[in-house]
Amino acid sequence: MKKSKWTSYFWKLTWLVGLIVLAIISLNIVNHFKQMANDTFNFIPLLWSNLFISMTFGIYIALIFIKKWSLKFNPALLWCVSIPCILISFCYPILATFSSIFDNLTFSFIPYWLIRISTIEVLGIVAGLTLILSIFSSPSKSFH
Repeated sequence: MKKSKWTSYFWKLTWLVGLIVLAIISLNIVNHFKQMANDTFNFIPLLWSNLFISMTFGIYIALIFIKKWSLKFNPALLWCVSIPCILISFCYPILATFSSIFDNLTFSFIPYWLIRISTIEVLGIVAGLTLILSIFSSPSKSFH
């Protein structure tokens, strides 16, 4: 049975509508946690929500790049891009959580640039995107 050429357009438009819905939901979640942080002076939940929202966007963006839903593990992409991005993204929320739990705990040995980089949501998006792509796409032949 031949697929209609319009099927591809339909799925891309459906993906776009889903992206808009995800953006609206994410904005509502961030606004909720910002309000909670303003009321309680606890910004830790806001840090975690920003991290998970950015990773969710990365996972959702990866969905449009998957051509075939079969497990084709790409270890180079996982170990060289995805895992480092995940670790850097989780760095600041974990350190902030520990410093709020243990008052006498300081992280002066952590460079300031690492904390600044981990607060950028782009690394969370890249982590989610490359995690999905490393599971469902085979290694490309052009980089061998």
